[in-house]
Amino acid sequence: MSTAPAPSIRRRLLAILLSVVALSWLLTALVVYFDARHEIEELFDAQLAQSARVLLAMSEHELAEQQAYRKLTGGAGLTESVQIAYADEDKDGDGHEYEDKLAFQVWTSDDQLALHSANAPTQPLSGQASGFSQQRIGESLWRVFTLHGESSGIRVLVAQSLDIRGELIGAIITRLLTPVLLSLPVLALLIGYGIDRALRPLLRLADNVRHLEPDQLKPLPLGETPEESRPLVESLNQLFARLQYAFDNERRFTADAAHELRTPLAALKTQAQVALGASDDEARRHALRRIVEGVDRATHLVEQLLTLARLDPESALRDTSPLELAELCRETLAEQAEAAQRKDIDLALEAQCNGRITANRDAIHILLRNLLDNAIRYTPAGGSVRARVLCDDAGVRLLIGDSGPGIARAERGKVMERFYRGPSASAPGSGLGMSIVQRIVERHQATMELGESSLGGLEVSIAFAPKLNER
Repeated sequence: MSTAPAPSIRRRLLAILLSVVALSWLLTALVVYFDARHEIEELFDAQLAQSARVLLAMSEHELAEQQAYRKLTGGAGLTESVQIAYADEDKDGDGHEYEDKLAFQVWTSDDQLALHSANAPTQPLSGQASGFSQQRIGESLWRVFTLHGESSGIRVLVAQSLDIRGELIGAIITRLLTPVLLSLPVLALLIGYGIDRALRPLLRLADNVRHLEPDQLKPLPLGETPEESRPLVESLNQLFARLQYAFDNERRFTADAAHELRTPLAALKTQAQVALGASDDEARRHALRRIVEGVDRATHLVEQLLTLARLDPESALRDTSPLELAELCRETLAEQAEAAQRKDIDLALEAQCNGRITANRDAIHILLRNLLDNAIRYTPAGGSVRARVLCDDAGVRLLIGDSGPGIARAERGKVMERFYRGPSASAPGSGLGMSIVQRIVERHQATMELGESSLGGLEVSIAFAPKLNER
């Protein structure tokens, strides 16, 4: 079942960046809106208060003049309560559009309406004695400021429709958001261009990987690699190096295996021709015996090649489990007992502990079988082969020693190579046994050393890593 492709990094980055920018602008607009609204309200409240004080001062001055006139004339021509003339005439055409949204009233000490604007009602704009209040007049809400003259008793009310404030705040927000909205497409294009430039190294990396040949896995260049993708490129280079090593190793293995198989097959063909051309039964039987021996050697070689091929991939052995090394040694010694008896070789096991390790059982069995097979092959008749399992604070150690000729110090490193057989090799073999052992040791993160046995021959010592041990 096919799965839908994941969204591209470019589209995701573009969506995330534009969302963040738009959200930031929205939050900024909200902050500006509430801040502007607060400041505008404070400004208009201050203007209302200032207008009321000016109007109160003018009204008190007018009232004082009328009172002085009253004293001079003896009160003639004035009512009991002094009134200031109305100013409710229609405004001319030179006014401001917001003028009809401003209103005022002047009330005398005896609650007589002395003065009011044309749009102000004859009832008090507010019943509050002083200060700010909010009143509904007609269909609109009005902000009213009441100021009371202590000496004159005059009360001044100045009102402003809240529509003015709403219109002004709306105009400010519109002018703020209009360039923002108009610039959003331009910003999207600029962000897209920047993302494209930032992703170019990844596109070049993909192009470099696309042009790699399977048989020539060259490391990718790190010169223009961004810091964020450098770990990926380094990991790819390490993978390519391992793959190249595996490919080269496979080619060498195939070439070496073909060369090694050519010799026993040629010998088998020769012996078969001898058997076909033999004139007497004894010569024919001798040729047939040589054919059987050649088949045995070829079979052993093929088994070793298959084992080595199975251990060769650059991957750790799977299916590991706890096992007792001493018990596995006993089983393998029992398998090799017949070959040892044919040469009258004494097989022995010295186990100081169970040697509990975590490993692949089949691989460790192959390791033991190859070491014991080599020891028996190269140990002269009547000799000894001894396996030991030791445990200490460093972990578990396996030692396989024999009384054979041993290996010269100069050749101990070479015997790990495939198909290598030293000049002192006297027993038949393929030269793959120690290579297989070395591969298994590496896969289990253990270490192997070749030394001299107390029996006089070679001793192979394998120390398993402490983290694999379960003592």
